Amino acid sequence: MKTKLLFATAVFALLTITSCKKAAIESESAPVKEDIVTGRTVEGGCTPTSVTLLAGQTINAGSVDVTNDSNFIYVTYTPANGWLLTQTHLYVGDCALIPVNNPGNPIPGQFPYNSTHSYVSTYTYQVPISTIGLGNCGCIAAHAVIVQLNASGQVIAQQTGWGNGTVINPGGNWGMKFDYCTCTPVSQ
Repeated sequence: MKTKLLFATAVFALLTITSCKKAAIESESAPVKEDIVTGRTVEGGCTPTSVTLLAGQTINAGSVDVTNDSNFIYVTYTPANGWLLTQTHLYVGDCALIPVNNPGNPIPGQFPYNSTHSYVSTYTYQVPISTIGLGNCGCIAAHAVIVQLNASGQVIAQQTGWGNGTVINPGGNWGMKFDYCTCTPVSQ
């Protein structure tokens, strides 16, 4: 009996310690679904804003679609032309607060929303609408790592991609941001 109680206490303590910080992050960055159709509107929501997912600075590799309802902003990455997602990094909020290094280049690994994927064709983040900031307008920096596979499932091409917009650091790398203002959803 003591062994079972000791084991249960140890497991509970381990879960508590490892989940405290992670739970706060996951509750904000948990995806809605991985199969949302590009161009759809959220129930009672707004028509999506869509930008090209640019890979390697010039390749049209799909789209990044953004919409909102009364509570959340939905950012959907949808690669196309044979590309698939392996990583996504997302920043939503005040343009001046995008994580950057000393030269001013964006640091996607420090964006508050991120995920690793196993060759998925779409991925959606659900971000609290309050994240966009005052005036309900702000910036979105949507970064991705995408790949193409051959018939055997081996990676034949890999690129980084950004939601097309304005270069964050004109004298630095090509990381981009685009503006987004929330809309008022249609009442049900």
